[in-house]
Amino acid sequence: MTANQQTAQAPHSPPENAVGRSRAMTVISLLKPALSWPPGGARAQRLVFAVGRVVGQDRIRDLSMIHFARFVIIDRLPDYGQEPERLRQALQLFESNYNGTFDQYIDAFVDKIPSQMHRLWQWSYGFPWPLTPSSRFKEFINRNEFTVEHYYVAYPEETTKTIDAAFELLAAFERFHAAAAGLPPQAFAAAYRAFVAAQQERL
Repeated sequence: MTANQQTAQAPHSPPENAVGRSRAMTVISLLKPALSWPPGGARAQRLVFAVGRVVGQDRIRDLSMIHFARFVIIDRLPDYGQEPERLRQALQLFESNYNGTFDQYIDAFVDKIPSQMHRLWQWSYGFPWPLTPSSRFKEFINRNEFTVEHYYVAYPEETTKTIDAAFELLAAFERFHAAAAGLPPQAFAAAYRAFVAAQQERL
């Protein structure tokens, strides 16, 4: 197998899921039934979600490339133009928006929060454990990822870091504006140079 063939077959996110520097991810996996081994299923997964709302969210927030992420259990289909239906086996929906490449996103999860990933995915069919090498987790995500039908991004060329920096710069400028409003020219010039020097990383 040539290097080009290996690259072509590597797990990746559908190109339609990218807008500028932002990407969307939608993954649907089938959950094992409650009587499987190890026992689990949708009820146990809901318990994991409940605990996760209290502890562990800071670790995910530390991954600055993530705009948004959520997990949902789907065990029934509502009557929106069809007969309501309760599924025999529940599905797990994962949605996320992020910056960077597919490889960078999955590698960040594997490197930073592997135990959290295990708790969140352990009852999905096909979930690999341990997560290293990360190619196994990438293949799992790739098999279950869907192409989004519509993806709107307010600032497609920006990242979470640059947007945060813009808000921090705005707050710093408002403080500077209030403090420098009554300064004489020479003092204002000195204050302005100090402000620009302090904000270099955000400009």
